[in-house]
Amino acid sequence: MKLLPYFKSFLDNTVNLNDTRIAKLNSRVDSVTTFLREHDVFGEYFIDVIPQGSYAHRTIIKPVGSREFDADILLAMREHPSWTPAEYTAELKRAFEASATYKGKTHKRTRCVFLDYADDFHIDVIPFVEDRPAITNNKCDDWEVTDPLAFTEWLAGKSRIVGGGRLQAVLRLLKYLRDSKTTFSIKSVLLTILVGNVVESWRSTADAKYYGDTATALVHIIEDLSAYLQDNPSMPPIYDPAGTGRDFRERWDQDGYANFRTQIASYAAKMRAAYDAEVLDDAVAGWQSVFGTSFTAPVVQAAEKASPTEEFIDSTLRIPIRLKKSVTLVGRVRRAGVKRAYDLPRRGDRVQKNRTIDFELRDLNVTGPYQVYWKVKNNGSEALDAQQPRGQVEKGSSSRYESTSYVGSHYVEVYIVQNDVCVAMSRQPVIIQPR
Repeated sequence: MKLLPYFKSFLDNTVNLNDTRIAKLNSRVDSVTTFLREHDVFGEYFIDVIPQGSYAHRTIIKPVGSREFDADILLAMREHPSWTPAEYTAELKRAFEASATYKGKTHKRTRCVFLDYADDFHIDVIPFVEDRPAITNNKCDDWEVTDPLAFTEWLAGKSRIVGGGRLQAVLRLLKYLRDSKTTFSIKSVLLTILVGNVVESWRSTADAKYYGDTATALVHIIEDLSAYLQDNPSMPPIYDPAGTGRDFRERWDQDGYANFRTQIASYAAKMRAAYDAEVLDDAVAGWQSVFGTSFTAPVVQAAEKASPTEEFIDSTLRIPIRLKKSVTLVGRVRRAGVKRAYDLPRRGDRVQKNRTIDFELRDLNVTGPYQVYWKVKNNGSEALDAQQPRGQVEKGSSSRYESTSYVGSHYVEVYIVQNDVCVAMSRQPVIIQPR
């Protein structure tokens, strides 16, 4: 059984990082950004602070046991004319230690400065020289060629294939499985690459429901991952999907890989058995054998009322959805003063308030006449307080722009309609942060 209400409750209450922690994390990242932008030395070379890794990908999970959660941020900067790679982290640590706010909180790692707060999380600040592009390695005093923005964009593309934020949910569930059971060990970047690589558009083209809900996506993805691992008894290359040519095998070893391969096969079999179970008690027991006893029935609550203004292309406008073509909707944030333009998928779909976003149709393969419909849906207390949930479906042109007015996780959808049928659609998440 899928037990989708169980999955939602389990994710909301046990796995996902709670709103209080997210707000605190965002606030501290904002403070670090302000500090670096206004610093006497780093301010001169400062370009931006950019979320990276699990923070950018929205796959951070709530700390399990005594573990902490962390956020990686890139200090994007111009190259200093005289610093060696090792000096970037040395100077960054020196800058933080000279501040009353960060003194005593800093530690230097191979590629970053680690800010250790008193509670259960820390921030890794990674110098990133954008012109190269490369991060710094202070142990070997050398550059490591990387393109973290392209990595984030690659994962966003994989997420669009799965749809509905379900790929991020699957990654969070697998991270929770790793941290709670401790039967295997794998760095998050390796897990993200291996999982992302088995997500393929042809699977959902052949079966539109292949990734259709959280349980189905989880079972199919872990089975596809297990099949790939079983085909590779020896650890295969794990290339950087950003196209830098880096092989991330350097961060693992054959013994760890072999154990991961064995455990994923075991968990894939258990998940399939739970998914196929026809008796409720058997299904619950099966899923609990994987995720533990926190995987329980949700507490019955009053049903949430749908926004009275929200519309849907199929049920409201009576336009059937038969996806035979493709389109990719991309939001591009306009330049604003010294703040540069960028595509939302390269920044984890994040943008600050009071910016303007142009929404563009890319990779559209529909030929002949067609109509374009749009939907903008706002979420969060600011939009609700302003009575601006929106959600209407309306006909428009092939592009549009929107301003970022309300903090929250919103989205824009586009629908390509041909002969009164929706033949392609795409969603661009828009996560608006306070500043």
